[in-house]
Amino acid sequence: MQMKKISTLAFLAFFCCLSAMSQIVLGDISFSLGEGKKINPRTGKIEVTFPNVTGVEDPTATTFVIEGNFGSADYAFDGVEGTFASGVTLDLGDFELEPSTDYTLTITSVKVDGVELAAEGGYVLHFRTRGAERKMAWTFTIDEASAAQIVAEGSANVAGAENEDVTKYMDIQKNGATTHRYYVPARNNEEILLPDGTVLPMTEDLTFKFGNKVFYVGDTEGSYKDLICFNGQNQYMTIPDCQEGDVITFYANRATKGSSTKQTCIQAMNSAAIAPDGIEASTGVQDSIWLGSSYANYKFEVQAPGDITFRFSNCLLKTINIEEGQEKVPCTYSVVAGYYTDGELTVLKELVGATEGITSSTIKANYPYWLADENGKVFTHGSKGNEFVESFELKGDTMFVINYKATDYDGAVFLSEGEDLPNAVLCTNGNAAIRSSMGKSGYVLEDQKLTTLQPGSYKIRAIVFDAAKTPGYICTLYKGAEDTEENEIYFTATATNWTECESDLLVITEPTDITLKAGGGDDRGLDIILIYASEDAPEVPGDVNGDGQVGIGDIICITNFMAGEPNGVTLEQADVNLDGEVGIGDIITITNIMAGEE
Repeated sequence: MQMKKISTLAFLAFFCCLSAMSQIVLGDISFSLGEGKKINPRTGKIEVTFPNVTGVEDPTATTFVIEGNFGSADYAFDGVEGTFASGVTLDLGDFELEPSTDYTLTITSVKVDGVELAAEGGYVLHFRTRGAERKMAWTFTIDEASAAQIVAEGSANVAGAENEDVTKYMDIQKNGATTHRYYVPARNNEEILLPDGTVLPMTEDLTFKFGNKVFYVGDTEGSYKDLICFNGQNQYMTIPDCQEGDVITFYANRATKGSSTKQTCIQAMNSAAIAPDGIEASTGVQDSIWLGSSYANYKFEVQAPGDITFRFSNCLLKTINIEEGQEKVPCTYSVVAGYYTDGELTVLKELVGATEGITSSTIKANYPYWLADENGKVFTHGSKGNEFVESFELKGDTMFVINYKATDYDGAVFLSEGEDLPNAVLCTNGNAAIRSSMGKSGYVLEDQKLTTLQPGSYKIRAIVFDAAKTPGYICTLYKGAEDTEENEIYFTATATNWTECESDLLVITEPTDITLKAGGGDDRGLDIILIYASEDAPEVPGDVNGDGQVGIGDIICITNFMAGEPNGVTLEQADVNLDGEVGIGDIITITNIMAGEE
């Protein structure tokens, strides 16, 4: 009788357990990987959860066990346990799945305390594995076969077509030229597909989210060829399988001029990567970079492993490169400007002295447009329209060299940045920082003597800064002690930000001061100025002293030359009648010119 009582209690306990199980309703299953998406077969993980489960009093304490497979018994699993709070994670690296292969993940059993629970809707996920090695670079050069598909289908779908989920290929007229753009339909975190349903090869494994008419790829010709364009704000692209410490480099340019209402930037989402040279977002994380007006490398350092999404606004993108992270250690670097002769470096100027840094970081150095060596030979680096700044990747103790090339100018006697002149005031307009030599221009509030020229012939070259849309600033110098009209030398800005000017030949017969006249302002000034010796002949026949006219002064110069006191006048200048020597014949020629007989 006692034994029968115990059996009855056991039955009641079992019945209560079954009753509790019957109250749990799993609801829909959730996979962390989207249907049809790609995943790395070596490092990928798929999380399985039941977000809508009901009847569970304590999700953190109630466990479940799943069984299933990846399409066959060869890839089966059982006894994988988790809680309803955290779910379970299937590590694909444990199953040795083949790369570039389609698989179906099927959950065949879900049990709680050994009791099978019903599955609503079926627990199946279709996905595809990526290549065996993670992709580390993308170059957005469209292939001929893809371009042919784009033209064939896109030509029939013009802007404004009713069906927005189609490829559109359009001729765009801009600045008198035609560009051809391939607009793709809106995507929701998917790969870009060609009209035949295959993935566009140059963007393989990248997934995108963007709106209609704001994203295009692969012009078959024109200035937008071989790039992808985020032609609007808040477009997204996800790079897969990133590892902590990776350095992701975007070679990019802005698609339009930015403003407070039209951003031109790249931003890493969810603080998954930081931009060492970027700016802080509203989150307080340095995860954003504003794009310049020319193509440049923009770097992000990955902070956590996984797929990383970036936000692009009005951006032209040519390539993406990923470098595996390296250990960061202290190092020392410097930056010099110089040139090489038969492999031997001649340093023109030290731009950055010995400085402490950290490997794997990027350093920048501004540089001047002109530099001169000890013999007065002038060298140059950079060009109009570009920032005068170089970037370098620190990999250890290094002296970085900015390589200059020789110009046609010899005999430099004065060379200075506008901002380096005594008592100069910096131009504060933002254009100076991105368009001026050394990233600066300056102006003076009072007349400033530059140098004293000794007898000889010279020319003055100057870069004038004027940020106005309709420039016209006149930078004025004068020679001699008096600022008179005949002594003034004018350099007029004819282009926004940068105008390179050159004076007429100056023939100096006695020590003469060259002075910069007061003028300029925050948005206009002198960028850089060069005075160099010139052997150019006077432009006016018989004008030996270079004052622009023929007169008694020229006869005096020739007389002094004949007496052995040339005072800077050359044989080419004094030999007016071109007989190869300087003598009375040259004086007679000048006399005849003065009399109007030659």
